[in-house]
Amino acid sequence: MKKIIYSIVTILLLFSFTGCSRQQSSETDMISGESANMAPGDITVAIVESQRELPALTQITSEDADFATWLSDYYFIQTEKVTDGAVCYADGVEAGEIAVLLMADEKDCEAAEEALTEYIRNRAGVFEGYAPQQAAMVKEGIVAVNGRYVALLICPEPQTAKKAFLDCFDTDTKGAGNGAENENSTGENAASESSSESEEVVRGAGTEDSYNAEAVLQAWRTGDDSSLSEIDSSILEAAKDVIASEIDDTMSDYEKELAIHDFITGWSNFDYGVFGRSSEDGFTDGSNTPYGVLIDRSAMCHGYSSTFQLFMDMLDIECITVFGTPGSNGVQHSWNMVKLDGEWYCVDCAWDDPIGGSPGHNYFNVTSDDLRKGSIHRWDESLVPEATGTTYAYGSR
Repeated sequence: MKKIIYSIVTILLLFSFTGCSRQQSSETDMISGESANMAPGDITVAIVESQRELPALTQITSEDADFATWLSDYYFIQTEKVTDGAVCYADGVEAGEIAVLLMADEKDCEAAEEALTEYIRNRAGVFEGYAPQQAAMVKEGIVAVNGRYVALLICPEPQTAKKAFLDCFDTDTKGAGNGAENENSTGENAASESSSESEEVVRGAGTEDSYNAEAVLQAWRTGDDSSLSEIDSSILEAAKDVIASEIDDTMSDYEKELAIHDFITGWSNFDYGVFGRSSEDGFTDGSNTPYGVLIDRSAMCHGYSSTFQLFMDMLDIECITVFGTPGSNGVQHSWNMVKLDGEWYCVDCAWDDPIGGSPGHNYFNVTSDDLRKGSIHRWDESLVPEATGTTYAYGSR
């Protein structure tokens, strides 16, 4: 069984930024009563330096072309409302992010504060289930405001970060404006269902040219693979090998299902491309198909669910794939349901393969109500059966 250990190394942060150089203080430092000692780019550096553990960060400022896109596409803040700003963010499976925005008018701060609070909720939803530790850190993130300055603080020590933010202003102006103490910690209960219902975009799900599930199944059942594409042929041969090594005729359907679940979660890694937001980030080719799991050993949620579906079909175990309802962050999650002895069960292989931990069985053969307890699994219930089975829940056999 695999065990992914993802450690954050303490580094000398001033030298770890990509393009994170000190900016000269500008005329924006003294506006409408604020007395900031540094420009937004310098303030983000000071906040980052206050943290004992953060990964290497990339900084973008208002001078960079990506800055306007970041405001509009991620924070949902109108670009004309921001006079200056900087964002320091982590890539990959790290959630650390520090942003300082100087708003054009103090009356714009409340809307920006609300937008960043909503961003925290949505961002937590991206990591939840896959990287629980990172999701927990995001949920503890806060938004701090001083005058026309608004700070997003997603880091290991948000209160320390807030103090570092306020220390960048003259003492007599700390707490000025619309609430330097008005922070918004999302906490567990604030991760609303409406804003973090899903995980990642299922790109090309059901339309991936490189994978034809019906063709692979037909070749499996007839023994004729002459018409398969190279990709489909590779998937079929790998699947045959797995069945030969993991399955035998003495097993019950439940035992076969468990063996396939454990193979998938032990063999494949989650595709980290789902978490990144740099222009060069992206999913590995085939990561939403069995090719990602079986060949590349790297897949996103639909790679896991489509692989599980393929094996269940090959083993003649009734199974369906469920596509979750996209949340406000525009992303979608998928999982499976199996029918054993006339009862339905839910299975989420991707969530049973957490980043930073060992594969488990928290989402193996659970009920629909079990999935509803969280904030991510949401679906059109009119399209799928209700999973109520408990006989074959993990640990009950």
